[in-house]
Formats: sequence, C-alpha cells, structure tokens
Amino acid sequence: MSFGSNMLVDTAKIEKILLAKKVGQFLGSEQAAEERAAVEDVARKLAVDVSVKVRRVLAYELRRCSVLVPDLAEKIAKDVEAVAGPFLAVTKAITDKAFIRLLPQLEDYALAILAGRSDLSDAVVHALAQNGKVQSITSLVRNDHVRLVEKTCDTVVNRFGENIYMMDQFSARRDLPIAVVERIVDKVSDHCRAVLVEHYSVSDEQAGQLLDATKMEFLSEQLKGADEAQIHACVTELRSARRLNFMMAIEMANKGCLPFLESTLALEAGLPRGRVKEILTLKNQAAFVELMQMANVSKNLAPRFLKVAKEQLESKAIAA
Repeated sequence: MSFGSNMLVDTAKIEKILLAKKVGQFLGSEQAAEERAAVEDVARKLAVDVSVKVRRVLAYELRRCSVLVPDLAEKIAKDVEAVAGPFLAVTKAITDKAFIRLLPQLEDYALAILAGRSDLSDAVVHALAQNGKVQSITSLVRNDHVRLVEKTCDTVVNRFGENIYMMDQFSARRDLPIAVVERIVDKVSDHCRAVLVEHYSVSDEQAGQLLDATKMEFLSEQLKGADEAQIHACVTELRSARRLNFMMAIEMANKGCLPFLESTLALEAGLPRGRVKEILTLKNQAAFVELMQMANVSKNLAPRFLKVAKEQLESKAIAA
C-alpha cells in the first residue's frame, strides 16, 4: 500500500514537471494575449509548488523569456538558489527599474549571481554596490565586464574599506578612477599596493606614502655599508620571498642605494648587473627601453626609472 502511494506521488510530481516545462516553452514564444494570460496563471501556481524540482524546471524554461508578468518574474527571483540562480544569470524579463526595487529583497547569493553578469547598467551596478554583502560585492568588483563609475567605487570603499581581502580584489581592476586609487592605497596588502602604484602611475609624493616608511627605513639602515654583492643577495632573497617590487627599488635608489635598483632590474630582466649598470648610464636610449621591456616595467613606471638614472648621472657630474 505504501509502495502504491509513493508511486502516485511520484507520478503527480512528474506530471507537474512536464507541465512546468511545457508552460515555460509556451511563454517563451509569441502567443495570443488571452491564451498567454491563462498559461501565466498556471505558471504562477507552479512557481509556488511545494516541489523544488517543479519550480526549478519552470524557472529554467522561463529564463530566456524576454517578457514575463512582473509578479511571476519576481517570485522566481526570490526563490532558493537552485531555482533563482539560472534564471537571474540571464533573464531580460526584469527591467533595470524593477531590479533596483527588488535588490534589497534578494538573498546575497542572488545578488552575487547578478553581479557576475556582463550586461548590467550603471544604475543596477550601483544598486548592487549599495545592497550587496561580501559574496556579491566580491563578485561585482572582480567582474571586468561591467563598468564601476566613481560613485559606485566610493560606495564600495565606504562600505568595505576595512576589509583588506575585498580591497585587494578591488585593486586588481584596471579601470579605477585615480581618486579611488588614492583612497584605497593604504587599505590593501603590500603586494597589491605595489601593483596599484605601478599600474596607475601615482605621483612621487603619493608613492612615498604607499610604502611602509618604517620597513623602508629599516631596510635602508640594514644595507648601509653593504657591498654590491651583499645588496644583490638581499634583493635576491626579497624576490624569492615575493616581497620585492619596483617601487621599493626606486625608493631605495632615492635613499642613495642605487645597487638595489640595479640588482632588481638585473634579476627581473635576466641580465648581468654589469650590463644593467652600463645601460643606466643612458648612453644608449634604445638599450634603456629594451631593459624596461625585458624587466616587464610598465609604461607608466618606466619614466621613474629614467628619472632615477638621470639624477644619478647629474650627481656624478656635480661630484666630478
């Protein structure tokens, strides 16, 4: 008897699943208004069915529909992840205005799915920045297919500026307004700070503020009186520990330790230190450009190396 009851239940569920599939396919095509309205009523009932499988099939079939009655679309969007996820990932049946109104009512998993889309308007992106939690905002800032205008960036920093993981993810973008870069340079890890400085070509004055002054002073003090071989060994060790960056090399050169910069470029370019020393005399401009390319120095940062080299030459000329 129990076996028979289970069979009846399963049969009823299967019939609903098949009905959900047909309803979804029907609404995805052009139909007469009266017929469509009748089928939408059926879809509404299926959208609140006790079975997740039934609701999931319906939502999956409806995800490509360009037109849906708002209450049905929003009901699906508010459902559990298995139902709402595939629908939210692609649906065009919810307008920007409706999305902005709906976002505060959605769970963060739903916002995270939305935040990964490539077709979001600036208005929806900003609304996501205002309403999302860690999961969805991380998804948003890592989405290179959407634009983050300065207002949206400021919202992210205001809400998550103390979350170093989030700021590191944020700093990896290559389209940040410079004003935003200046806000987050002291909120990211040392590695990400160096990448920010290099990519966005922050000014010399700002760059000095980006590096930990205490660490730099300690390193500079440690290398006082060291010969070039000892400095090269130190640079090699820093590089192996992934703690070496170009801004550090420029800062050390500005503190009077040019061999530190020479070793950095030699290691990054795969050249002997003697050859780097020769190139930095700037007797051959083409060789300097080639050195920057071999060391993977960005076009934004290369002028700073050139400035250091020129200043060293001027100092030697004055001393002579």
